[in-house]
Amino acid sequence: MACKPVRDTTDLFYYHTDSIQPGDIILRKSYGLISDIITSQLKDTVNISHCGILDKNEKGEFYVIHTLSKMVSDFDGMQSCSIDEFINDSRAETVKVVRFRNRKNKLIADYAQHYLKEKIPFDEDFDKNDTTAFYCSELPIHIIKNTFGTDISFDAQKPKFSLFLNPQFFSIVSFMQKKSPDSIADR
Repeated sequence: MACKPVRDTTDLFYYHTDSIQPGDIILRKSYGLISDIITSQLKDTVNISHCGILDKNEKGEFYVIHTLSKMVSDFDGMQSCSIDEFINDSRAETVKVVRFRNRKNKLIADYAQHYLKEKIPFDEDFDKNDTTAFYCSELPIHIIKNTFGTDISFDAQKPKFSLFLNPQFFSIVSFMQKKSPDSIADR
């Protein structure tokens, strides 16, 4: 199931896939009321409301595995979309890619792929102790804890997205770039 792009953000930003790897985590804030509610409720230090896990398809193209509620998507739960679709539904200035500090990060993508095939529903109760359903940030938190034995959320009941920027566990991957004023003027 694919994401539905809302806006084209390519006017001011561009991205490159040179540095990203399967298992990296992509973060963003989307447009709309639900994203605003999430950031308002979390009272986080970062303006982020959603995340997904990057993987590659058989053609070597990157795509995003994530989970969405049927309140904001045509399909409830685990789904995937191209990076373009994910970015076009994002406030480009909020998009970040992070990498868990482990050499076996492909396992993160492999487990996300497993949950995608299992068609795990969205966790409307936001209960991180129940693994029969996942909300977006719960997915990588759960995979990292069960795969590598590291609880990056420090058992927080409502983990914030800023935890993915904790340098103890993650490094920031160069991904999104602002276009130069010259390239914008040339259009």
